[in-house]
Amino acid sequence: MNDKTTSVRCMLLPLTSLNLLVPNSAVAEIIGYSSPRPLANCSDWFSGVVLWRGVYVPVVAVEQLCDIATANVGPRARFAIIYNPEQDAELPYIALHMQDIPRAYLADPDSTESGSSAGLGDYLLTRVDDEQLARVIPDLDRIFAALKLEYNPQRLEELKT
Repeated sequence: MNDKTTSVRCMLLPLTSLNLLVPNSAVAEIIGYSSPRPLANCSDWFSGVVLWRGVYVPVVAVEQLCDIATANVGPRARFAIIYNPEQDAELPYIALHMQDIPRAYLADPDSTESGSSAGLGDYLLTRVDDEQLARVIPDLDRIFAALKLEYNPQRLEELKT
């Protein structure tokens, strides 16, 4: 048998009250904060859309989606542009609102243990603990599915009025 362990290169996305842990391959780009253009009749956690590389990308505040905290806009706020794991042509990306610059993180099975998923809600899979601090893995499939109930590309017509 092979005794090699497999590490996963990740990004640690700092939010207001927790840190999301996502694989590098899920992140298209980190961009500076700009005020999202709001769409009518949306949930609190769906802030609107931002223009990225000529494409409008819906903005999600994960903490608000999970009823954990309200996303604040600080001087170091950013967006993480995340690929849709389902490769949906109608919703290829979302922008996750972050509070600071993300950090590289190497998820190593030898130094990381799975924590409890208790109290995390429907949109966060599990905690990942190591010697330093707790991190949370988001359920990107569920986040995209929730957003599809609020957003479709035809809603961009609202921006033209």
